[in-house]
Parts: sequence; structure tokens; C-alpha cells
Amino acid sequence: MENLKKLWWPKKRHLSNINSIVKKHRIGVEKNLFPLVNAYYPVLVTKHSGEFRKMIELTTKMTMVGRACTEIAGYPFDERRLKISSLFGACCFLADSFIDDFGEEASKEYIERFELLLTKGWFEIRTKREGLFYIIVSRIFAERDVLDTVIRQAIFWQFMAQKRDIGLRLSLLHFSKLSHSKKLNLLRECGRDKGGCVASVLSLLLVPEIPLRYRHLFYMAGMLFQYIDDYGDYHYDRYYNRMTYMNQVRYPSGTLRRILYKYIQILHEGLPGCMGRDILLTFLLRYFVTRIEKHRLEQYRGEYSWTTYE
Repeated sequence: MENLKKLWWPKKRHLSNINSIVKKHRIGVEKNLFPLVNAYYPVLVTKHSGEFRKMIELTTKMTMVGRACTEIAGYPFDERRLKISSLFGACCFLADSFIDDFGEEASKEYIERFELLLTKGWFEIRTKREGLFYIIVSRIFAERDVLDTVIRQAIFWQFMAQKRDIGLRLSLLHFSKLSHSKKLNLLRECGRDKGGCVASVLSLLLVPEIPLRYRHLFYMAGMLFQYIDDYGDYHYDRYYNRMTYMNQVRYPSGTLRRILYKYIQILHEGLPGCMGRDILLTFLLRYFVTRIEKHRLEQYRGEYSWTTYE
């Protein structure tokens, strides 16, 4: 951590402020999502696995990033934007569960059905979980003009990043024939695009008028969150034979730190000096620290390693 302090490090008041904002937004996220989930898929709340709590934590992360991007762009993070962030985080949580938690056929089917939703505007709902997903997506689309060219393209590229990720998983025989360096390049690009596209869609849903000079920096921040997430989920992913860039490199801890040190400085220099930038960078580093600890704690927990972390 010493090298990072030479570049940029949050002040104590930033850390204290971030902790307060996280707690505040967690309450707001739960207030937005609980009635919706309880009405359309209540088993998500009552499950002993704590799945609803995981949804709240992931959505709170999205909300923190969304608030930072909104304030960097010069707009207030009001109740409507909190609602959009809450819906988007819940949508991402459910999409990730379709991709990761029900086997390869379910992953492939999710992509096919989501493509149908994007191209036709609907799909036949078969389960309450799918019903909740469709309702949340519909409410997001009701909040913004998703036919706006920039937003539509961002959603499309997020879908393509998901499709590529699943495609890599389902073509392991072909993937295994590639050289190690080519495998790492593909996995690195996949992680970059998954995280970057999510941050792009979220920021544009919140502020469609985001200046072009900030968009690639928000994409970069999303990339960092994805790599940090993948490092935190290192043992869980390896247990289920899911390859990511972070669980295939030889020295994942050193690799993650090197990436973080490089891009934190770029973000600090490229974003305007404001509260939004302080929130984004401080929360990014706070998240990094928690995922380093998660990686350490979950080394021997196997299938039970997907626990709830703030």
C-alpha cells in the first residue's frame, strides 16, 4: 500500500464520509427494492442463503458509483436517480444469477432470452424470478428513453460483453487450444468490457448528457471494480471451474495492485476535482481493501465462499 500512498490516498475525512454515505444509500436501496421483491418474488427475501442481502450490497455498490458519476457530471443525485440505481443494481444481480448459478444451459438460455427482450421488447415469463427480472427491466426502461442512441448503444455493448463472457465458458475445448498469453488477453479484455460496460450503462441512465471526456474514465472505473470483484471471488470461481483474468494470472494480488495503482492515478488526474471524484476514488479503494480481505478469508470455504460483504 506504500506505493499507492505516493500517488493518491483518501484523507481520513473522505473515509469517514464514505462510510456514512454507504450506510445512507444502503437504507435507500432497501427501501426501493424490498416492496418490489416482496410483491413479485418473496422467496428471495425469505431464503436462508441471504440472497436478498447480497442483492442489497451489490446494489449499494452500484449506487455509490452512480452517485459519484452523477456528481462528477455536475448533477444532483436525487431520489429519482437513487431509484434508477436501485433498479439497475437489482437487474444486474438477477442477470448475474442467471449466468452463474443455474448451470451452463441456463447461462446460454439467459443470453438468448435477453436478446429476445432487446430485439422484440418481451419474452414469455416462465418463473417468478424471471418475472421480477422483467418487471425491474421494464421499470428502468420507463425511467429513461432507452431509444436514445447513446443509451441504446451502451445497453447493446453490455449485452455483447455478457455474451462474450458466456461464449468463452461454453467453448472451453477451443479455448484450451490457445496459448497461455492469448487466453490471458481474452480474459483480461472480457473482464475489462464487463465492468466497463456496466459503469457506462449506469452512468448514462443517470445522466444521459454526460460529457464525452468523462465517459472513458467511468468505463475505466467499471473495469477496476470488475477486476477487484473477480479477485474477491477468486476461490469461489475456481471451485466452479469459472475462469477469470484474476484467477488465471500467476500473481493475482500483485497484478491487481499494479492495475489499480496505474489507473487510480489516471482517474485522479482526468476527473474534475469535486466531491464526486472523492467519492468514486475513496469508495474504489475501500472496496479494494474489503475484497483483499474476502480473498484471504475464503480460501478454504469452497462452495460456501459466496458470503455477504459490505
